[in-house]
Formats: sequence, C-alpha cells, structure tokens
Amino acid sequence: MRNSLFRRTPRLANQPGFTLIELLVVIAIIAILIALLVPAVQKVRESAARMQCTNNLKQIGIGTHGYHDANKRLMPGYNYNATTDISEATWLYFLLPYVDQMQIFATANLSQNFGSLPNANSTLNGYLPAVYSCPSDSMVAKTCWNFYIKGSYAGNDGIGPMVSPAGGWTGPGVTTIGVFMMNTKITMTDITDGTSNTALASEIIKVTGATDDLRGVMYYPEGPLYQHNTGPNSTTPDNLRQGACMNVPEAPCIGTTYTAYNNRSLIMAARSRHSGGVNLALADGTVRFVSNTVALTTWQALATIRQTDVPADF
Repeated sequence: MRNSLFRRTPRLANQPGFTLIELLVVIAIIAILIALLVPAVQKVRESAARMQCTNNLKQIGIGTHGYHDANKRLMPGYNYNATTDISEATWLYFLLPYVDQMQIFATANLSQNFGSLPNANSTLNGYLPAVYSCPSDSMVAKTCWNFYIKGSYAGNDGIGPMVSPAGGWTGPGVTTIGVFMMNTKITMTDITDGTSNTALASEIIKVTGATDDLRGVMYYPEGPLYQHNTGPNSTTPDNLRQGACMNVPEAPCIGTTYTAYNNRSLIMAARSRHSGGVNLALADGTVRFVSNTVALTTWQALATIRQTDVPADF
C-alpha cells in the first residue's frame, strides 16, 4: 500500500485561481496607483527643496545683517582697485564668516586675483557651502573653467547692464544701483525706499555642459550678481561674456562682446527651477516667493534702493 503522505491530492474543479485577464487588471490598477503616487511624491520633494532654498536665503539675509552690524556698512558686490585691492572678491566671499564658513574664508589671499586661477585662492573657489546651493538646482557640484564652483544665489545689482568702464574701476557699474555693486559700501540707511521694499538676493540656475557658463560662479564678479531688467524666469536671454555662455531653454543667454576689462556689459535675470517663480530675500531679512507674472514695474521697483518707487503688492 502506498503511503498516504505521498498521495497527491486531486485539484477540485471549482478551486479558485487567477485568469490572465484578472492578472492584467491587477497590474493595470497597480500602474494607475503608481502614476497617481509619483507626482505626489515629487510634489512633496519639491516642496521640501523649496523650503530649504527659502531657509538658505533667510540665512544669507541674516548673515548680511551680521556683516552690516560688524562693519557698519554692507559688503560690496565685488572689490577691485588697481593699487589697493586687485582680488575682485565678491559679496558671497565677504559673507562667509557670517554663515559659519570662517575656516574657508581664512584661506583667501586678497593680493591675488580671484579670476586668475590657479593660485592661492583655488581652494576657496572650489568650495561650495550648503547654504549657497538650492536643492532644486541640484546639490551636485558644477564648475566653470574647472576651478570655479557654482552656487544658486546672486545679489541684487540693480538695473543693468553691469559694466566695467575703460577709464577706471570706480562707481557702481550699473544704470540704476541696487544693493550690491562694484566697490560700493552702502548702509541700510541708504536704502530709503525701505528694506522691506528692496531686493537683497534671489536665485539663479546653474548651467553645465560642453560649454562653460559663468552663471552661479560665487567668488568672481560675473557669476553672483543679477539685474532686474527683466522679470523672474524671463525668456529674454541673459547677456554674458562671449565664450562663457551656454544657451539652454530654462536659462537662455547670448554671448556679448568682451574686450579685456573695457567692455563688460552684462545682464543676468533671476531664475529658479521652482514652479511658477523665484525665492527673493529682501533687505529686511525676510524671504518672499515672487511669481513669474509679477509686473515688471514692481520687479524693477524692488531693485532700487532710493528711487522712491515703492513696489506694488507682490
């Protein structure tokens, strides 16, 4: 007699099972659920990235006030004087000690030009503080000319173009002055339009590819200063130095003529990878999200410090 333990139990005719059609229906339902879930997850991630970006700009605003309290003035957009300071050190360099970056700040040598790397300033120019990078614009390090690391924020340079006159490196270098210009030392009391009505800093998009692009370079003048000639995320191309412009749909640009230091004529708009607008730090230390549809008159009023052009609600 065969052992009953090894006896095969016959399958009942009415035992339930999946048909091919039922299996396909289940797969389709799972696919629909995934399709509904992925955008929600992406939305949550972008919301978190935008919040981090807002916090970064908040820290930049607080740090700027810390610098002002210690020095009784704001830092310049960048410095250059042929006899006393050839560094071209930018406002983001001067801000470093006030955003807990004293160690990297101390590596700089202001007797050497930041635009002539490699030199003693190579370490600084290759360093990206987390507070200078928006997660939406990627935390991945992006460089220009191999030496210049790129960040996500730029200071309000006013209404441009930003120029470097042939006759010398004096004056603000823009058509209508903002907060950060060449060789300037403005104070908060100089902002007579009101610090809550004046832009301090906003966002830019880092561009990388086969062609070097200066936008976002933090410690060299052509990267961390933007102008309010056009609105946020404008489709009007930026004017950059010829040979340092990579034209992409989200950040279009035109390479303009550039002859030594005598014809720098640059315009760079505020841009972000956030949906619908850009984060904007105001001179009072607050941060607002400004829509791409903001009126140009309002946007340009935010650029100026003493034009008595108080912006409408934004």
